[in-house]
Amino acid sequence: MLPSPNKGRIELDSMAFLVVRSAASVFLLGLYFLWARNLSSSLERSVFVAGVIVWIVYTIGVGVARVTIPNLDFQRLMHVTLPFDCVALAALVFSTSPAVDPFYVWVMLESMLYATVYRRARAWIYSAFLVLAYLIGHIASPALDPSNINLVFLLMKVVAVLVIGWFVGLMIERQSYRADEAEERIDDVAELNARLERSVGELRAIAEITEIIHSTLDFETVGPVVLETLQKVIDIPSACIFVIDKSKGQTLFSASRGLRADITRTYGQIDYVNGDLGVSDEHFACLELLDHNQMIVVFCADGAAIDALGTDDRIVLQAVSAELVVAVENSRLYKLTKRLAITDELTDLYNYRYLQQRLDDEIGRANRYGKQLSFLMIDIDDFKSVNDTFGHLVGDAVLADLGRILKSVVREVDIVARYGGEEFSVLLPETDASGAFIVAEKIREAVSLNRFPDAEGERSIHVTVSIGVANVPLHAEDKESLLRQADDALYQSKATGKDRVRAPKIRLSRLDISSEGEAES
Repeated sequence: MLPSPNKGRIELDSMAFLVVRSAASVFLLGLYFLWARNLSSSLERSVFVAGVIVWIVYTIGVGVARVTIPNLDFQRLMHVTLPFDCVALAALVFSTSPAVDPFYVWVMLESMLYATVYRRARAWIYSAFLVLAYLIGHIASPALDPSNINLVFLLMKVVAVLVIGWFVGLMIERQSYRADEAEERIDDVAELNARLERSVGELRAIAEITEIIHSTLDFETVGPVVLETLQKVIDIPSACIFVIDKSKGQTLFSASRGLRADITRTYGQIDYVNGDLGVSDEHFACLELLDHNQMIVVFCADGAAIDALGTDDRIVLQAVSAELVVAVENSRLYKLTKRLAITDELTDLYNYRYLQQRLDDEIGRANRYGKQLSFLMIDIDDFKSVNDTFGHLVGDAVLADLGRILKSVVREVDIVARYGGEEFSVLLPETDASGAFIVAEKIREAVSLNRFPDAEGERSIHVTVSIGVANVPLHAEDKESLLRQADDALYQSKATGKDRVRAPKIRLSRLDISSEGEAES
C-alpha cells in the first residue's frame, strides 16, 4: 500500500508556517524599533503596536498548539489564523500608509499561501478577507485622499492580489489533479501486475496439473495432487471433483481433499439422472464445469465458496476439466486395450495367452510355498454337430453362454479361460485333486442341465462337456506336464463315453478319494 501523501506533510507545513510567522514577528519588532516608534502620530503608533502584538501573540499560540496537539491539522490552523491575520494586517496597513505600502507584498504572499492550501472556491473567500483588511487599513488612514490617483492604484493592487491568488490556486489545483491521475495510474499498474502474476500462477498450475494427469494412464491416485495444486490458485479449502458418464450415470473418476469423512462418503459417488446431479445439501453445492460428449465434469465445494468463484477461477477449473476428460478417455482406452489383450472377445473369458502367464505364476507359487494347484481341461462334446445343425452364429452363442456358466460355478479367485475353439480351462489355486473333482462335477452337471438358445432364441439345444482334471504336485510338477496330464485325462473322458470327469491314469492310485469309481461319472 502506498503511503498517504498528506502524512508527514502536515508536520512539515505547520513547521514552515511557524518559522515564517516567527521571522515576520522579528521583522515587525525590528520595524517598530527602527521606524514606527518615531511616528509623529500617536494614533498610528498605537495601532501599529496593537497589530504587532496581535501577530506575535497568535504566533506564540501557533507554536504552543504545534507542540501540544498531536497530528495538528494544518488547514484548520490556517482557517483559525485568518481572522487574527486580518486584524493585524488592517492595523499595520493603517499605521504604515504614509510610507511606501510595505505590507502589500505581505498581503499578496499570504493570499498565495491560502491558494496553495485550499481549493480555489475557499481560497477566493480567504483572499477576499485579506484584501478587505488591506482596504480597510488604507481607507481608514487619513493619508489616503479619495480624489487622489492613489485610490486607483490601490484598487489595481487589490485586483492584482485577487488575480494572482486565483492563478496560483488554478495551478495548484491542476497540479493536484495531475498528481491524483498519476496515483490512479500507479494503482492501475499495480492491479495489472497483480492480475498478471495471478494469470502466470494459474497457467503454471494448469501446466503442472496437465503434466500430473498425463503422467500415467492409470491416474486414479493423482486426484488429491490435482486438487492440492488447484488450491494454490483458487481459495477453496476443501473440494471434490468428479468425471461422470452421463449415459450410464456412473462416476468414472473422483477425487477429494480437505473434506470430512462423512461428506466424502456421502458424495463419493454422484448419481446423474436426466441432468440432475442428485446433490441436496444447504451447505454443499456442485458446479458443472464441462459437458463433453458422454461425460461431464462436476466440481463440488462449500456453497459460499462456489458462489465466490470469479471468472478467472472458473476458466482455470474448465481448463483442468478438459484435461481430466482427455485423461479419463485415455485411461478407459488403455484399460480396454489391456483387457482385450487378455480377454477372449466372444466369451469374455481370459484368453490362452493370459492363461499361460497365470499357469507359470501359480505353479511357481505352489512349488515355492508347498501349495496344491488343480487344472481343468473342458471340451464340448460333439460341438461340430451344433455348428452343422444350427449354424456358426448359434454355435458362438453356445460358447458365450457356456463361458457364463463356468464363471457362475467357480470362485472369484479361480481363472476361467478359453483354451481354443470349443475347449475351456479352469485354473484352481490352492485346490487339491478331490476339490477339483467336485468343481468339475458341478460344471458338468450345470452344463448338462442347461438349455442353450437356438436361432429363434428358444432354449432347446442340449450339450454336454467332458472334463480332464490334473493336479500339482499329484500328477505333475511343471506347466508342460500339467497341461499334458489334463489333456490325457480329457482324452480318457472322451474315450469312455463323454459327459464325464476323468483324471490321468498315471499316479491315479495316490488320489485322496475313497473310490476311483465313485469319483467318475
